[in-house]
Amino acid sequence: MKHVNILAALGILLTACQFGFAQTGSGKSSGLYLTSRDFEEQKLSYSIDCKNKNDKIRLNDFFGSSSGFVLSNGEKHKFDKKNVYGYHTCDNKNFRFFGNSAYQILDTAGFYIYYQYRSVEQTKGKGLVKADFYFFSKKGDDEITVLNSDNLKKAFPENHRLHYAIDANFKSDQDLAAYDSFQKTYKIKYLYDESVK
Repeated sequence: MKHVNILAALGILLTACQFGFAQTGSGKSSGLYLTSRDFEEQKLSYSIDCKNKNDKIRLNDFFGSSSGFVLSNGEKHKFDKKNVYGYHTCDNKNFRFFGNSAYQILDTAGFYIYYQYRSVEQTKGKGLVKADFYFFSKKGDDEITVLNSDNLKKAFPENHRLHYAIDANFKSDQDLAAYDSFQKTYKIKYLYDESVK
């Protein structure tokens, strides 16, 4: 009977330990991707605990600054955006640095699609207006360019099926960012996949 009680106590202790480790391991984290390979492997450097209010990533976006810093476990780590691929946020979004700017990575299948929400001057009226902008790159470490039909055709010059699909399915360049919520994919990605079959 004594052995049964010891075994039961050990079982409860092991279960409690497993639960404790699972809780710490499953916490949300944020951090930097030093390289495109790190992003592909989801390997974070200078990881921060999203539950810790003192841990944070600061980009210093004012006036196009090329530097930022990470506060992790009470330590400050400076970084240069030119030498870091990107970062992962606590709300599970990924961003890539290119030309001192951060671009949200929306999709990586076939080619990369990026998004920015930034201020632009109005043609009529005063002040700046926020607008959505979409970009793409062939690979994760290639140059980021504006998502438009001409740039897509230049990026894939031999893919004539894609060229014809773009002409047939999109009335304007703004339509290239259309997302099909039923298929859960960007329409241009679906057409690209079909064109390479």
